[in-house]
This record gives sequence, C-alpha cells and structure tokens, in this order.
Amino acid sequence: MRAHNPNEAVQMLDLLLDFFADGAHWTRGRLDDGHGGRCLIGALGYLQRKHHVASSGAAHFLKEAMPGRQLGLMYFNDHRCPSFADLRSVIVNARVLALRAPELEQAARAAERWFLAEIKRERAASAAAGAVRPTCIPDSPAPEELAPSQNAEMQLQQAV
Repeated sequence: MRAHNPNEAVQMLDLLLDFFADGAHWTRGRLDDGHGGRCLIGALGYLQRKHHVASSGAAHFLKEAMPGRQLGLMYFNDHRCPSFADLRSVIVNARVLALRAPELEQAARAAERWFLAEIKRERAASAAAGAVRPTCIPDSPAPEELAPSQNAEMQLQQAV
C-alpha cells in the first residue's frame, strides 16, 4: 500500500471545500462546464495545477470516505451522489480520515510490534521445551529478519 501524505491531503480537501463552497461550482458529467463549474475529478486536477498541491492523497481519502468505494470518484460524482450536501459530506469525512491517518498508522505499527514479539516469545518457548512447533502464521518472517527495519524506525523516532 502506498502511503499518502495526510497533510497534503488535508490541504487539498480544504481547497476542495473552499472551491465548491455552497455548491455553485459543482457539476456532473464533465470535468469543466466552461462556466467555472467542475466535477470532483475536474476540481482535483484544477486545484492541483493552481496550488501545486498533490491530489493523490486527497483522492485516496475521498475513495475511503465515499459509500460504495469500489465505484470510483467519477462514477460517484456523476451517478451516485444525490446532492451537493452528500458530496460535501464525503469531502468532510475524507478530511477526518486524513487527519486521523497518522494515529491509525502508529497504532498499526504498535500492533505489528506486539504481534512479532508474541511470535518470538512462542518460538523461544517452543525451543526451550525442545519441541519444534510451527507458528500459527505460515511464512512469517523471523523477528531477527525484521530487526533492521525496526532499528531504523527507532532511530527515526529518536531523530524526531
């Protein structure tokens, strides 16, 4: 999974909220209606060019926030979004997801560290008992194989 910069995503989502404001600049069926109206995809591209802010992170969080995520942003804008209020709601929810992304990522890393420690503990207990039992996770890397990345993570956290 490609990591997205949540700060850039929030910046772009704020730009989207400002651009669409009361919905007067929202359109369907085309990227640009020629009178200042744009669809969601058209607005992302326009704002990216105008403000030099990447839109991929915002697009990621928009997809996460919209109902029926598998449909895509363009289909959602043109066919599944019943009103501007619904579009605005998706943008606001995407912004909340982007703001929470760092804490969710940190929680995932903590859970991964705990899980790897449990595997190591189980392997040590098995070795001490003289029995070689497979862990419940097939093809899981040994904790010592992951040590360089954990050391790099700890060095990064100490540097910050």
